[in-house]
Amino acid sequence: MIKLAKLRIEGFRLLEDVEISVEPTATVIVGRNNSGKTSLTEIFEKFLSEPAGQFRLEDFSSAVRPRFITAKALRNADAPPEEVLAALPKIALQLTFSYPADAGDLGPLSPFIIDLDPNCTTAVARIEYAASLNTLAGLLDFPPPEEGTDENHALFRHLREAFNTCYAVGVTAIDPTDASNRREFDKLGPLVALIHTGFVKAQRTLDVSKRGDTDVIGKILNKLFRTANGLGASDGDQAIANQLKLSVAQLESSMQGDFDSQLEALLPALNTFGFPGLNDIKLLPQTTINVEDLLKENTRILYTGSDGVHLPEGYNGLGTRNLIYILLQLEALHKTYRGTPTRPGTHVVFIEEPEAHLHPQMQEVFIGQLNQAIATLSQKYPDEPLWQVQFIVSTHSSHLANAAEFSAIRYFLNEQTLVAGVRRTKVKDFRKGAELISPDDQSFLQQYMTLTKCDLYFADKAILVEGATERILMPRIVKSVDAELDASARLARQYITTMEVGGAYAQIFYPLLDFLELKALVITDLDAVKLVDGKYKKCPCAAGERTSNSAIKAWFGDNAVSIEALHAKSAAEKTKRFVRIAYQTPEDNSTHCARSYEDALILANLELFEIVDDDSAATSAWDTAQSFGKSEQAIKYAIMKDDWNVPKYIKDGLRWLSEPPPPPEASPPLVPGDCAEPVAA
Repeated sequence: MIKLAKLRIEGFRLLEDVEISVEPTATVIVGRNNSGKTSLTEIFEKFLSEPAGQFRLEDFSSAVRPRFITAKALRNADAPPEEVLAALPKIALQLTFSYPADAGDLGPLSPFIIDLDPNCTTAVARIEYAASLNTLAGLLDFPPPEEGTDENHALFRHLREAFNTCYAVGVTAIDPTDASNRREFDKLGPLVALIHTGFVKAQRTLDVSKRGDTDVIGKILNKLFRTANGLGASDGDQAIANQLKLSVAQLESSMQGDFDSQLEALLPALNTFGFPGLNDIKLLPQTTINVEDLLKENTRILYTGSDGVHLPEGYNGLGTRNLIYILLQLEALHKTYRGTPTRPGTHVVFIEEPEAHLHPQMQEVFIGQLNQAIATLSQKYPDEPLWQVQFIVSTHSSHLANAAEFSAIRYFLNEQTLVAGVRRTKVKDFRKGAELISPDDQSFLQQYMTLTKCDLYFADKAILVEGATERILMPRIVKSVDAELDASARLARQYITTMEVGGAYAQIFYPLLDFLELKALVITDLDAVKLVDGKYKKCPCAAGERTSNSAIKAWFGDNAVSIEALHAKSAAEKTKRFVRIAYQTPEDNSTHCARSYEDALILANLELFEIVDDDSAATSAWDTAQSFGKSEQAIKYAIMKDDWNVPKYIKDGLRWLSEPPPPPEASPPLVPGDCAEPVAA
């Protein structure tokens, strides 16, 4: 069984240089808007759909476009053609396929297996959009620009036209064990035979209130007929196609009697003008019906009604129509696969945003049901293997993403590079990243994210809070802190998700947040305790000896860290790369420190609670907080009260969160190992 195991993209839009491992069944692509998810689909479409290689100047990554200027400068300096060619950017898609060690005939994969290692079970195919030595002159030699015209602008204007003739698509097989061992193909055919692709796009005209053809489901019948009418279709499908053609032939026969004779009467009396003349030619109308046109233009899907009034396709809910549309598209893609005389080695189907118009429960079920859909569609072919398909699903749905297995998720992170104005995508592979998280913690995170439907994969930043009070109050707190910030830094302008994780579990999220490179603030309680009768019991902060908070102890790697030591921790010690922890600290010009959010709120608003600012203030705040009803107080201060102060530790943390994330760290180079994917030459 041949599977696409890994892909690497170079020089295409935000995907400047990314590597993505592909699951045997379904891979889920998540990430914020404009992070490159759609580009992943489009590079496959541009390379593997007809006509191949329809790229534009804008398709080259912004980081590699300056290489055109470098190549032009080398050309002007009469550098060797090979050096000029090497300087030019290219767009490349490198595919690594895996196959069983005991496989017999590997069919369309065979031309790409060029290694001599009997233990190697991978093959690498590389497809490039690049210039050649023969096209350098047409690409880089052009008349000097007019005086006053920027030379670089003139170059890029010339390139827009030159790409069509000077850049071309080429396919290469690469030895996984020796990158220098390559086999060039003079056409795209071998790769097209190896891998077929299908696309279920996100932009679907399903809404009857919007411009466009709303009968999109009915149109798919035409595609299904074409595949059923092919030589490679199953006997059952061919029988249906033949019956359709027979029905149309009978209809044509009946129409060509009375209908055509009546149509003939509508023709003008041409003999009035001396026609037909010498040859005695007579006009005879004949009506023919094309099955494909009939299905495409005149067939509509109706939903049956109990009273005999059937509803048009556009009258049903968008969610139902979307699901039916996806299933029919999968059926059409499956029949195309079955009807191909020479089956491809692997079939990859891209599904964009399947969640459109689906209710949350259906979104969660969708990923899990893909495998069942494969089995159901394959039942019509009992004598053949299951449909050999791999799905790549891109989504903005937290319901769908959280329902997927950790190992199937690929997180697209849009980052600013050190070069001003240049953005690129970094892909975080959960199959690799999950190694940093224990199996038990993975299970907890999976269940937590599924149950809470948190938006961690799609947020710009995150706030992790301990309890319901902080979660309910957080929008009000953010609004208050924003009032003191510059407009460009305000948190309300950013997409921030707030997660209630509890003080006992926040530390489980540390490796995940670090892996996602997601700037996050962990707000937790100091939870001071002291030893009483051999047991640590909670107490006011002033009397506390250590913390019982698991998140704080894990952060500093010290289960016995004292309250005094925690007070002395600097902002730098509370910050690790993208994450900062915040716990209670004394207010400005005060020595009092709270144990939890409730008494911190009181200490920040002594006058509001009618507490005197003296040596007993912390104890009074502690006593008052014991009578708080957490959710009631949260609602009171979020809705009913306007003039109150945010505790200092939260305010400081949110100010830090409002700042841009730290600069990106350089990705480690991809180095070939034993039977590993080679680095492109």
